[in-house]
Amino acid sequence: MVGVGKIPIDDAKVYLDGSLLPDAKVYVHIKGYSRARVTHVDVEHQSLKKVILPRHSDYPSVKWGSRVEISVKGHVVVIESETLGKIIKMDGNLYVGGKGKGIFLGFHKDQIRSLESFGESKGFPPIKRSS
Repeated sequence: MVGVGKIPIDDAKVYLDGSLLPDAKVYVHIKGYSRARVTHVDVEHQSLKKVILPRHSDYPSVKWGSRVEISVKGHVVVIESETLGKIIKMDGNLYVGGKGKGIFLGFHKDQIRSLESFGESKGFPPIKRSS
């Protein structure tokens, strides 16, 4: 079962070091839902757990379009998705963090705004924390 506020990206294909991960899952995870403190992208597959350990991170440079190559810790993760290519436009550094089910991708404000607009269009506006 997918957590509330995790929007599946059904057209996404994920490759690790040149090999397709046929059952990899990609989600846009909107701030405020299912414990997300910031809007980000989750990439989940058992093989991705070896790329970067939970609570560790890297900050590689990427050029994002309908295909993005992310070089992290000696591995190359490729994500192909027309959907994400329309949402995310960037040429610069990307935060890559490890998590229990794979990796997550953190973005700059411009990309977060685009991801949150996408979330709103799917019925998940970001939930701002009250102070």
